Amino acid sequence: MSTKFMLNARQKRMWPILILGAFFEGFDDTVINIALPYIVQDYGISPQMSGYALSIIAVGTMVAFFVSRMADMIGRRQVFLTSVYLYSVCSLFTAFAPNIEVFIFLQFAARIFLIGCWSVGYVILCEEFSTEHRGSAVGRFQLTAVFGALFIGILLPVITKLGLSWRVLYVVGAIPMIPVFLLRKRLPETEAFLRMQEEKKRGNKLPKGDFFGPWKSPYIKYTVVMSIVWVFLYFGIKGTLNFFTLRAVNELNWTPNMVSIGLLTQTVTGILIIALNGKLMDRIGRKRAAAIIITVGCIFSVFVFTLHHFYAVLICSMIASGFVNSFLIVGSTLTNELFPTEIRAGAMAWTNNIVGRLGQILVPTVVSTLALSLGLGNAVALAVSLPLISLILILVFIQETGKRSINKPLEHKGITENG
Repeated sequence: MSTKFMLNARQKRMWPILILGAFFEGFDDTVINIALPYIVQDYGISPQMSGYALSIIAVGTMVAFFVSRMADMIGRRQVFLTSVYLYSVCSLFTAFAPNIEVFIFLQFAARIFLIGCWSVGYVILCEEFSTEHRGSAVGRFQLTAVFGALFIGILLPVITKLGLSWRVLYVVGAIPMIPVFLLRKRLPETEAFLRMQEEKKRGNKLPKGDFFGPWKSPYIKYTVVMSIVWVFLYFGIKGTLNFFTLRAVNELNWTPNMVSIGLLTQTVTGILIIALNGKLMDRIGRKRAAAIIITVGCIFSVFVFTLHHFYAVLICSMIASGFVNSFLIVGSTLTNELFPTEIRAGAMAWTNNIVGRLGQILVPTVVSTLALSLGLGNAVALAVSLPLISLILILVFIQETGKRSINKPLEHKGITENG
């Protein structure tokens, strides 16, 4: 029976800075999805070109591999803090981008550090929280990113009413560099990483955390499976989030106020759903929770892009948003629990940043191309059903990780065991 989720003194000290990083990571990552119709209008580009721009920007999430992997060499803390500083700077410069080419370049760079912050943040949580509370901690981290998206929903009608540009959102996205810098001493290095460094100093031979470590026995099976899982999860995540506002404005003729209502209701409902799904991961196990989360997320995402009535789309989007954002909890928890400390950040980088993000890169181009013949709504509906492939892979090839402690000595041997 799991105990009540409570932070110890060390976790309470680090939690504010992790939350700040997550909040603005969610904010900065979401701005482009919300502002896309207005960015398209401002720069005078076609909706199809906007899809290609999103794909180019998303390539930055693959380059983030090198940032994430640095956490296995120089530590989780330094990489997390540096990522927050640099994505904040990129956001500030984006606010003054004179043309679409500069905008794409700056957002490409921003994605590198946004995903670096996100990936390493998950590694920190998985190393600092016990097995019975890890799902809840990861859920709350993801929940904070959703609060960042909620903040945009609040700002959008204010900005439009004041006649201000979408660029103001990117100025706001630069805020975290100040409080994170001031609070940086509150974030310690993880105990798991420090133990690994201590073992190295003592001369104890550890499995080498080399570049291709996750692709070697006995981890290669899980690296391959989780890489494919991430690819199709991103078709659901980014398909739903990238194109909701674009369809609402261009196909359904929603006004800015209607878009704001949609975003706010999605986010408020999503907060509750994500929190419950984090607990669900701890209560019924990773695989059973994954089955519920992915199935519900796919079904309601399809409804969002095939229905036309305002309230029908609104209600389905509220449910879809919470469950689709929970895909990240499923993928991140499984990935971090399947690999040992010395290659954990590298495994997250390989499966998520390098291979998995191909889904994020491909979905805008695939949807924009299919939309020419199917229409935008039907094209996205097809894309957001693909995470069901991820679910099949999880159920067939991934063991239940909910009972394993990731901090046990010689944990790398546990990957070959069942349960």
